[in-house]
Amino acid sequence: MRLGVIALLVVALWMTTASAGDFSFLGPMPARNFQPIQLIFLNLPFERAATLAPATIAFDLQSAESNVIATTHGGTESLLKFESNRTVIGFRYGVAPQWEASADFPFISRFGGFLDPIIDAVEGLFGAGNPERDLYPNNVFKDFSVVRGDTVLFKGRAEYFQLGDLWLSLKRELDLGEGAPRIALRTAIKAPTGNSDEITGSGKPDFGVGLAADYQLLPRLMLYFNFNMVYPVGPLTPAHLTLDPIFSESFAAELALTRTVSAVLHEAAYSSPFHGTQVALLNNGATELGLGLNWAVHPNLGLQLLAIENVSGVESAADLTVLLAATITSATSHR
Repeated sequence: MRLGVIALLVVALWMTTASAGDFSFLGPMPARNFQPIQLIFLNLPFERAATLAPATIAFDLQSAESNVIATTHGGTESLLKFESNRTVIGFRYGVAPQWEASADFPFISRFGGFLDPIIDAVEGLFGAGNPERDLYPNNVFKDFSVVRGDTVLFKGRAEYFQLGDLWLSLKRELDLGEGAPRIALRTAIKAPTGNSDEITGSGKPDFGVGLAADYQLLPRLMLYFNFNMVYPVGPLTPAHLTLDPIFSESFAAELALTRTVSAVLHEAAYSSPFHGTQVALLNNGATELGLGLNWAVHPNLGLQLLAIENVSGVESAADLTVLLAATITSATSHR
């Protein structure tokens, strides 16, 4: 009992002995719904509310490796068995005080991958194996097919670094006064630069708005919240599937372990844009949990690593995603 009390006192002292400016917080990971069909839509990645200082340029490089396995039987037949990599080359610029503009160029790859044995080992350890995995060899591209009756909804091949739908965004930070949470509003538009026939884009523009909030609860603890809405333009596919708005929310907590390294706990939920298909693969929303590390290597260089676990059905989200992100800035990045 005494040891427990002493441990709690030590943790409390550790959490409060440093000043707020002593730690480098990089913010939440730029996660989104990495389910391969959902990747064709605009989905604002999660980010901090703070904007770049005026005339500051940031270069972002992100790579998300997602393991996908899902089958559907009945009126709609589907088989998705592959890994998808989404690599983003992005640029951000502080256009004025509390204003930030950005552009992101995503590239999609689909192939056999390498995560299957790792997932099998972890699922076997916890006795939670997916029997669908036993149907196919590890690390192979088996198929990417969704067919309703005689109508092909989605049919994709293995792809290597194909351009997806690029998007532009603008963020405005609001000044709520000293001690208040930091709040920002976002807006974005997606251009149909990807190939809808190969499922690297939707073939239509999408429009989005969002809110981001940051709050430093303790010197070592930063909290983040994002809420977004996207209006996807449809209908899509030869079946003329109609679409609903997409809603997403995320909560993240960043705990400073040292002055430059912090642990991140991430939660996110997404709705699906597809309307009335009665198929979990298309209609169901997704909930995910993630655990990661942020490392402020240098005041102008930050690295982020996040493992995202799908806690909803395997149809509605990628089974497992590993996200690596790097940001280089031309000056002190945020005010």
